[in-house]
Amino acid sequence: MISFDVQLLRDGFTLDVSAELDDGITAVFGPSGAGKSSLLNCIAGSVHPTGGSIQIDGHKVYSATEKIWVAPENRRIGTVYQDGALFPHLDVRRNIEFGWRLLPENERRLDPLEVAEFLGLAHLLERKPNDLSGGERQRVAIARALATSPNLLLLDEPLASLDGARRGSILNYLKRVHAEFKMPMVYVSHSISEVVSIASKAMLIRDGKVEGYDRPSALLLGAATAGGDVDSFQNIVDGVIGESTDHLTTVQIGESFSVNISTRHQNKTPGERVVVSIGANQIILAAGEPQNLSARNIIKGVVTEIWSKQGKVFTEVDIGHKYIVELTENALKDLGISVGNDVFLVFKSSSVDVFDA
Repeated sequence: MISFDVQLLRDGFTLDVSAELDDGITAVFGPSGAGKSSLLNCIAGSVHPTGGSIQIDGHKVYSATEKIWVAPENRRIGTVYQDGALFPHLDVRRNIEFGWRLLPENERRLDPLEVAEFLGLAHLLERKPNDLSGGERQRVAIARALATSPNLLLLDEPLASLDGARRGSILNYLKRVHAEFKMPMVYVSHSISEVVSIASKAMLIRDGKVEGYDRPSALLLGAATAGGDVDSFQNIVDGVIGESTDHLTTVQIGESFSVNISTRHQNKTPGERVVVSIGANQIILAAGEPQNLSARNIIKGVVTEIWSKQGKVFTEVDIGHKYIVELTENALKDLGISVGNDVFLVFKSSSVDVFDA
């Protein structure tokens, strides 16, 4: 459990935020300049707040009134930055082991080589950072942070410099890390796609203040109407390759891989794990089952939530896992759809992007 009440006045910018975060993956998101990274740096201890308090697992690491300040290296927090911040002169093995070697032996809970194996880095241990791809460097940065056996993992826009394929892959790894090591995470991003894909709770920050703290999907519309830096929404889910024809490949998606969708032909082996991405604005919503369409994917689901504001509407549809669909208020009205209604998701195979997992 992480709780904070942080005030920071710096270079004319005022940050004033407070919250209690659980042990899941909490996303902090909003437009650029909102104060996301400043909050993370206050929790990590790299920035000294102007006032307030910060408490991690019942231990105060900062309190302005009680004059408490725990140095960053004593907070047992792992941090991953956008650029990875690896040591260029050290190979992958020594990068991962760097913080681990500084720990007393009785505090070493995770073995660096086991962490490297878990993150798919065992074959890269002798390479230098300059010989790695962007996604590989970020995995090394995550492994280095985990090897210090932290009580909390902070991630500051870790995927901002990566392309879509690598972003989906790293999100997959982070979800596995949380499930395997039961480690609380605070994930800073301005991408609502990443937030909804990875987080159990999300905090929306704008102009240094908290505007909402709820399920990621419940904050989706507020993010979408914030303007500026918030991206168009992508549904990102895990998948497994099925059978292929000359033109199409079947992919099983969702938590139990119980839903089959058709994609463009993939040069992949049946059973291979992948990450699937479909834009919310690439999906057509139908109130009844459509007939005689060229679209290959027609999937039945149930509407679980609807948000509407300023002509923009998002619907959450459960097809065995949750999908977000973007449409207009006029389209929603014409369809007569409300929460609890059966609907059909319709999208082309060409609208589906498939990445290595």
